[in-house]
This record gives sequence, C-alpha cells and structure tokens, in this order.
Amino acid sequence: MPVFFIQDAIKFPDLVHAVKPEPDNEIPQAASAHDTFWDFISLMPESMHMIMWIMSDRAIPRSYRMMEGFGVHTFRFINEKNNSVFVKFHWKPLLGVHSVVWDEAQMISGKDPDFHRRDLWDNIESGNFPEWELGVQIVEEKDEHKFNFDLLDPTKLIPEELVPVKRIGKLTLNKNPYNFFAETEQVAFHPGHIVPGIDFSNDPLLQGRLFSYTDTQLSRLGSPNFHEIPINRSISPVHNNQRDGHMRQTINIDKTSYDPNTMGGGCPFQAKAADGGFTSYAERIDAKKIRARSDSFFDHFSQAKLFFNSQSQPEKDHIIEALTFELGKLKSDEIRSRMLGRLTFVDNGLAKKVAAGLGIPVPKPAQPINHSIPADGNPKNFQPVFAEPPVEKSEALSMKNTVKKSNTRKIAILATDGVTDKTFNSIRSAVLSAGAAPAVVATHLGTIVSSKGSNIKVDESLLTTSSVLFDAVYVAGGKESIDAFLKAPQSLEFLNQAYKHYKPICIDSEAIELYKASDVCQKPNDEHDNAKLAEEGILINKNPEEFMSAVAKHRFWNRHV
Repeated sequence: MPVFFIQDAIKFPDLVHAVKPEPDNEIPQAASAHDTFWDFISLMPESMHMIMWIMSDRAIPRSYRMMEGFGVHTFRFINEKNNSVFVKFHWKPLLGVHSVVWDEAQMISGKDPDFHRRDLWDNIESGNFPEWELGVQIVEEKDEHKFNFDLLDPTKLIPEELVPVKRIGKLTLNKNPYNFFAETEQVAFHPGHIVPGIDFSNDPLLQGRLFSYTDTQLSRLGSPNFHEIPINRSISPVHNNQRDGHMRQTINIDKTSYDPNTMGGGCPFQAKAADGGFTSYAERIDAKKIRARSDSFFDHFSQAKLFFNSQSQPEKDHIIEALTFELGKLKSDEIRSRMLGRLTFVDNGLAKKVAAGLGIPVPKPAQPINHSIPADGNPKNFQPVFAEPPVEKSEALSMKNTVKKSNTRKIAILATDGVTDKTFNSIRSAVLSAGAAPAVVATHLGTIVSSKGSNIKVDESLLTTSSVLFDAVYVAGGKESIDAFLKAPQSLEFLNQAYKHYKPICIDSEAIELYKASDVCQKPNDEHDNAKLAEEGILINKNPEEFMSAVAKHRFWNRHV
C-alpha cells in the first residue's frame, strides 16, 4: 500500500491496540472485522484513504510476485552537489498486479495456509525469478506546495498523472534462503537504514518511525547488536568504537575504542563525505517548531474518493462487498452507522450500497466536513492556491489495465486413466511453451494410463488439491477419463469453483458430458454459442493456444456467475 492509516506516529499504538482481538474473548484473530477496530477508524477520518486500499482487491493478491511495493513516505535524493529533491519509491512487478477474489481467498487459507510462501519459493526454485522494477517519483523542492495535498502527508500519494514514475533499476529474487530463520526471520528492517544520496523529509510519521524501529529491533532481536547478526551485518567491514556490548558478534583485537587516540594511530578515523561517509542534508528551517500538523493535512477524503473513482466496476463491487462484510460483523449499531456516515464523503453510491447490504439507512453526517477546516472544527481560513489541478481519476490505481501474462500461471489439467494422448500432450506442450506450470489432477495419485497405454505422472488428486490453488482449468478428452470424473463429485466441485471465481476454463470436445453436469454449463439442454462463451473465458473445443491467450487475461469479470 502506498499510504498509511495515520499521520502522527503517536497514534501507532492506538491503531495496533484497536485492531487486536477483542480483549474479553480474544476474537477475532488476525482479522479487522470487529468493533474496536472500526470504532477507532470511524473516529480517525485520516484513515479513509488507507481503508479504501485494504478493502480493495489489492489486499488479497494472487501472489507476492504480483504485488506493487511502496516506500509510503517522502524521502530525499541528494546529489554530489548537495542539491536535494523529494522522492517517492515504487516497486513495479513485471508480471503485473493481480488478485484473487474474496471467496477464493477464504478457501485458499483453509486449503493451503502456505499458499503465498509456496508460490514464491517454488517459482524461485524453478528459475521463474520474480522481478520488480524500481521506480521513483521526483519532485523539486520549489514544487513542494504546488499540489492539492501535502507532499509530506503519509496518507496521500502522488497521482502518476501529475508525476510519472521513472523506472531506474530492477530487483530480481534469484535464490531462496538456505535457512529461513537465520536469513529471513531475523532481518531487521528500519527506515533509518539509508546510504549516502538518500535522506529524510519532515514527514511526521517517518520521523516517528526513525525512533520506534530501533526500539522494535532491540525488543524483537534482544540486543543492541542486532545489526551484527549475519543477515543484518554489512558486507563491507565496518570499523567503529563499539565494543563489548550485549551479544557483540565482532572480536576486536586492538586496544583503543575511543576517539581521539594515539595508541591506535588515531584509528578508526571518521569517514568524511568525500570518502563516502554519510552527512545529513542541511535543510533550511524558518518556522516555529511545534507539535502539530499543518492545516494542509486535514483533507481526509479527496484521495479516498480518487481511489474509489479510479477502480473498474468489478473492483468497486468488491470494495462494497468487503465493507459490507466488515461492518456486518460489528455488534455496535452506533459504530456501523458512524462508519457509513464517513463513507458518504467518499461516494454516496458506495455508502448507499453498503447500507443496503447492512439493512440500515445512510445517516446524515453530523456536520459538513470542510477540507480546509481541521478535524476539531476550528476554522483556519486555509485557502491554498495550487499550481496543479486535482486529479479526479487515475488509471494507475486500477488493476484493470495491468500487465497480463500467462507465464508462471498454474494450470490444472483434469485427466485420469483413459485420457486421450493427443489432447493431453498438446495442452501440456502449450502450457510449457507459454512459460506456465501444468499440473495433472486425477482421481488418484501415482500414475495414470492414457488411451494408448502411456504412463503419465499425476501431480495432485482431487482429494489433495482444489481449483482455488490454480489460475485456470483444462479438461482433457477421453471417454474412460470423463466417465471416471463423472463418478467423482469432487471433479464437478473443482470445475464449479473455477467457474465461480471467473477463471479461464477449456473443455475438450470429448469432455462435454462433464461440462454439462457442472455449473459451467448454464444451458445443458440447449445449443451453446461458443463465441459468446469464449468472451466469458469458457472455451469449448478450442485449441491450446487460444486457451493460453485466455489464461493471460487472468479473470473474466464479464461472466455472469
């Protein structure tokens, strides 16, 4: 997510306390659909932009490999002449940004709780190295105040229509850890871990995190020397005067650990900027230092509205369903009604549809919220003049136009004893040629015997897997194979779930009886318009290449489930 719930780091403990399970029964675990969380959110209007993100499909990704990444905060780039510009960091996945659907996500959690970790691990092991391009949005210091939002507000993003993301590098994950605990669990991330050329801005949440993450790692890893654990230590040797602390890893053999000294020849010398040492940017400050947020931080709804307006219709529908689910779990009618009032400032249609799902009316807001008036209601006469007009809709915020590829997709090939060799071999070859991963799903494990007597290794049985773990389904032909699937109710469940989750499905001409018995077939006794079905991602007796083209589209939201 490119934004966060809060603008002031002092509220971070409150956010965490609110989202924790209810204290009386420790329910619900690892979930936000309960009263204390939404009570907090409904009283913190600055969180509304983040709420739109976490209620969207972005929160249920298809894979870690298909997620964008963000620095959230505004940092600085400093060049060799000590000139500064503001910068926002982005990671853009080369596979595009894709999600699963909510019902599917719930099923995945039960069928394979390690789904995302397994997906990442397996693809790295097989050589399908995940890649992200590093992008930056750069804003000159003189342009800091030209937007209709505060550049240092962590609940805001810079629309790419105003400042395009410039891609400057690439990250490739090309090796799995040898020991997950030693190389992953003990990693100590910290926004203060920067290198010369990068520095901080006055983003108030960032300033708080620079303090809190040191305390976090001290507590989590149990020592002030957490930076010396093998996974955290610098590849280049570091020479300093730190000695003999708790769990110190380095064995120092010289006598001096102070500066200045003569016994060690004055070493270690402090690295100067000219030698690559770090120096803080000399920012000019001409104002009173107070503990308060700028008036420009009090527009809490414009970007929440921007995000919702930017979504495709299916994405909007999913946000409405997510909010209806979350608020529907609340016990307090007052909190539910208060939250609906907040939603009216994002979109009236959104609020009305959520209210309809909850069976309650949309309340009138207690008072109009003027974006130039702080949350406490005290007018500040803050009327800024912006050089850039506000963006009403951003194509970059929707997954509709994301990159669509078939490579690395997992394809289930339904085939069991008696499968036709020609159709099985052709689809398996097409899947591999497209860079996707085929898996034979049969009525039993071990091997199956084709119609011509060939042995085919089975990857999964109907009992050990589910269609929610695959991106698409191909039903191979062969009368004996299809007869066996018709006697196994799990095969129909497999197809029905893939259909319900909008996935591409291809049916061989010899598998029509299985198709007719499933929910995929909406008119079992009538003629089928194959061209119209293909538009909805249901391919009847199509060649494997057409099927793989459908797989690249990921989902067929025009399907009337």
